[in-house]
Amino acid sequence: MLYGFLRIVIVPAIWLWVTVLPGAAAQPGPGLLKAKQSAEAKGYRFLTSRDEIIARAKKEGQLRVLYGVYPATYKGFAETFVKKYPFITIQRAEEITGSDASQRFVQELQAGIAGEKWDAIYLSGPFYNNYLSHLAKFDIAGMAAEGVLQIPSQMIDPDNRDIVAAGSALDVIAYNPRLLRRDLIPRTWENLLRPELKGKKFVMDIDPAAVAALTPAWGLEKVLDFARKVREQEPIWGRGHSRMLASLAAGEYALHGGTNYNSVMRLKMKNPKADVEPVLAEPVPARLHEATGILAGAKNPHVALLWIEHMTTPEAQKFLDEVEPYKSSIFAPGSILKKDVEGKKVSVAAWRFFVERGEIEKQIVRAYGFPSTERK
Repeated sequence: MLYGFLRIVIVPAIWLWVTVLPGAAAQPGPGLLKAKQSAEAKGYRFLTSRDEIIARAKKEGQLRVLYGVYPATYKGFAETFVKKYPFITIQRAEEITGSDASQRFVQELQAGIAGEKWDAIYLSGPFYNNYLSHLAKFDIAGMAAEGVLQIPSQMIDPDNRDIVAAGSALDVIAYNPRLLRRDLIPRTWENLLRPELKGKKFVMDIDPAAVAALTPAWGLEKVLDFARKVREQEPIWGRGHSRMLASLAAGEYALHGGTNYNSVMRLKMKNPKADVEPVLAEPVPARLHEATGILAGAKNPHVALLWIEHMTTPEAQKFLDEVEPYKSSIFAPGSILKKDVEGKKVSVAAWRFFVERGEIEKQIVRAYGFPSTERK
């Protein structure tokens, strides 16, 4: 009789442990529920479980992505993404480059003829505000903070909360080591104002992206004062990073007063003997790059969430480091750019800079003495 009693009572208890407790453990905790309620009160969608995102992504099963990286970089992203999520196929992928293409795409969004073609899209900095009302309002920032998504918080727009910048662009001063004395190599941006560098001694890009990115560290007034003093240095004005760096390497100039780190390192990778060296002059201007969001009309929004998260992972950052090259995020653990800026003062032109950049650059161009600037 005793044996029979144990069989009746204990076996149901074991059954209850197997079926009920795991379900209870899967319920979101108070912190997640509070984050979800806060997000929804602001009009955002918030998923409390990574398993839920993956389950929904499995039902969607496809991705349509408009990307801004190089095709070779995208290929690396895509191959590692589908290897990680074999239940997903990439249905459509296209590169978008240049201001003209981005402006046309924004116009198509505003006309209502592009919103259903894509899931994840690249957001061009000069038109940043034009995308915001067309994006799906997922609280990516909140989900990352709670560990539902694995994305460094600094990569996420804290105001809009649904946009992630997977990369960054550093601006440097470049020089020809055969032509410039070591004591004249600028270690700070103010070093460009040395009397020894006055009078056609260095080339300066009319496009003021590098100087504008000093604004977070210096403030606008100091940046404009610097721009006026650069004009007084009588630099050689030019346009086009690749062209001017090639001229620098050929010995036509000794110094470039503000260019892309990416452009310098790409030149050196193609020709290791090129007479061009970069200087991470302080404060190092760092502009967020590769901003990506999910369209409000996306058919596969949960797959797009996983795609955006994947862009921030070490395996994807490796392609930004090696293929772009040197366009990884300064916030990505282990990335080359994060290591390069360690211990340096950095001027991070972050999310608000996307909004303010156009007006800042116009003022700098006027301080240079030019009526306008043309983006290409």
